[in-house]
Order: sequence, then structure tokens, then C-alpha cells
Amino acid sequence: MPRKRKKRVVIIGNSAAGLSALEAFRNRDRDSKVIMIDREPVLAYSRTITPYFIMGGVKQEEDLFLRTKDYYKDFGVKTLFGEEALGIDMRFREVLLDSGKKEPFDLLLIATGSSPIKPKMQGAKPEGIGVLRSLADAKYLKEMKPKVKKVLFLGGGLVSLQTLQAMFTRSGQYTLVVKSDQIFSQTMDRDGAEMIENHLKKMGVQIIKGKEVVRLKGVKGSRVAILDDGQEIEADFIFAGKGVRPNIDFLRGSGIKSRNGIFVNDRMETNVEGVYAAGDVALAADFFSKENVSYGLWPSAVEQGEIAGKNMAGQKEIYPGNLRMNVTRIFAIPIASIGEVRSSKVAESLVRKDEKRNIYRKICLDEKGILIGAILINQVDDLGVLHGLIRGRKEIGALKASSIWRSPINYGFVYKNILQGKI
Repeated sequence: MPRKRKKRVVIIGNSAAGLSALEAFRNRDRDSKVIMIDREPVLAYSRTITPYFIMGGVKQEEDLFLRTKDYYKDFGVKTLFGEEALGIDMRFREVLLDSGKKEPFDLLLIATGSSPIKPKMQGAKPEGIGVLRSLADAKYLKEMKPKVKKVLFLGGGLVSLQTLQAMFTRSGQYTLVVKSDQIFSQTMDRDGAEMIENHLKKMGVQIIKGKEVVRLKGVKGSRVAILDDGQEIEADFIFAGKGVRPNIDFLRGSGIKSRNGIFVNDRMETNVEGVYAAGDVALAADFFSKENVSYGLWPSAVEQGEIAGKNMAGQKEIYPGNLRMNVTRIFAIPIASIGEVRSSKVAESLVRKDEKRNIYRKICLDEKGILIGAILINQVDDLGVLHGLIRGRKEIGALKASSIWRSPINYGFVYKNILQGKI
């Protein structure tokens, strides 16, 4: 029997997707040479807990690390950390690095992630606006926390609110400016957002909705943000959580098809044979519509990386598609949003709201009565069960096997138990 030819595998990216792909590949191929490239000069770390590092809940920088030096050695990986990919030459199948080196490949995984978008406004310098994506960003924000008292946050999404919580002190003044008419505009309905907004206001956070900062000016060593309605807000620090853009600039001229992300098929392979993409940088199939989308979620990156790694090793594995899921805790209130909660696919919604206990639960069904999404505030223990039901595309009657089922079929009873969190 002929021996399988050893391949040269290059992985660009040392985070969720890259690590997951590496492990999936190595579990099936221990012989091929693997090179991992990443522009950050550090071991793999968890981006999801950097806010807790800023806050002080995670004490040491080392506590953020997901892997040790020995990990890479044990997996037989040559690491090029602190080096950035500047281009890909598909004629010779080489990755071009900023050091001047060229890394040839038979198989390539692009898992370069994304970078924060810094808003452009008159009087603003990009380096003067804080963002949170990298370990360096987190260290800078941690350093700034005790030095600033009046902080302005731009954007009402997950990154802004997690960073606000991380930088919060009782003596500080915090203002949140949101262009839309609610916070969490992509992942939550108005009622759920309003409950969180009220909780933030009780913490002393000022929330300005439906407005945007258009200009900054300096006044006596501080800065004043001017909104589109002329309102002025004094701040000694500004943070932007206004979304991200995929790190794909280095792909110009490579022939790899991209548009605000890299297009991949259901095997996570690009239009170029042997070149894969996963994580924030990939435009993979949406779970419901099968359209190419990017959700920028850690669980999706892990799953996509695993699928890519298996296929790179010769296995045939299909990615089922991205499913929206955001889970966080804002000032002690756990929040989860999963699946479709704001789209036209939602035909029916069932809601339980308990304002005294800050509990809000909403389940969303399509026109066939199939569970497609849920919003959970302050009662999220059954998130895993709901995730399984949505992924399984089960009608609500599929709960027949659960401990809460009663015969004969009584949808009203099942709906009630979902809303009460008794699944």
C-alpha cells in the first residue's frame, strides 16, 4: 500500500478557528508539516475574557492564555508569532510575510479574524479612540481605567457594553451613544433591550439613543464630543464598539474570492482548491437561509475550524451553518440571544416578562411552529436545550421526550414550560 504523501500545511491565525483546525487536522494526520503564523507575538489567548482582565477578575495576563509553549511542540507545529501575512502568491502557493520570508504550502487555512472599526469624525485621531480586540488593546484599557473618569462609549452592542462594565467604577461618569433606537439592536427586541437599559440607568449610565457623534474638539485638556443634534458631551476617554471588518487586505491579487469576508463552501474551502477559511474572516452558510454570512462568534469559529481541519486531513465533513448566539452578563444580569429573533422568519412570539425580577423570556417560532430563536434575560439555564431544539429544526412537539411532557399533546402546556424555563 503506497504511503500517504506528507503535506505542508500553513495556518494563518492562532485563535479559536486556527487552534480548532490544528487539533482536528492533527488528530487525523500526524506526519504532515504544520506552520502557524500570527501577527500577535503571544501564545493563543481568550478574547472573550479580556473584559474580565480589564475589570480585574482575571488577575494576570498569563491567565488569559489558552495554550502553553509545549502545546505547539506536542502538536508538531512550527510557530511564526509576531509575523504578519502581507500577501499570498498562488502561482507558487506561498504566503508572503512582513519579515521578507515566504512560506510555501500545499494546504492553507486563513483564520485571520477581524479588526475593530474606528469611526471617522472631524477632529478625531484613530489612536485617540480606544477599541477592544487584541491583548494589547486590553492591556491599554486596563492601564487607562484608573486614569479616566468621564468615559464616552460609541455603540450599543456587546463589545461596548462589556467594556463599559469592565471599566466601570462608582466614581466615574459613563455615557453610551447609540445610533439606533435601542441597545443590542442586532440581537434583542425592544422590550428586552429596554429592561437592560433600565438596569444600566440604575447603575448611573447615561444612554443617548438615535444620535451619533460627528465631531470632537479639545477643551482645556479634555475632549468634547458633539452629536448630530448639537448636544455636547465632555469626555476624557472615548471607546468605540462600532463593529469589525475582516482582515482580508492581504488577499488582493490572490484570486481568492472575497467581499467583506472570504467566501467558502460547505466544507469551508474557498474557490481555490486546497485553500480554506474559518472564523470571523469567513463568509459561511447561514443556518437558516444558507446565504454566506459572518457572525463573528467564538463558537462558530471553533466549529468552522474543526470542519476545515477535518477536510484538510482528507475527511469529508459538512458545516451545518452559522447560528447566531450571544451569551454575556451585564452588571450581574445574564443575557442570551440565540437564532432568529428579529427577522421576517419569526411568525409567532411567546413572551414572559417579570420586571420586578428583571426576567424576560421570548421564544420565536416560524410559520410551521418550529422553534427558531429565543431571548433570555436573567434566566438562561436552559440555553443548551433550546440550542439543540433550534439546531435540530424540531417542531415544538419534539419536546415529547422531555421530562415536562404530558399526554395528550398540549402545545399550550409546552409553551408555558419553555417560557418558565422548565425545559
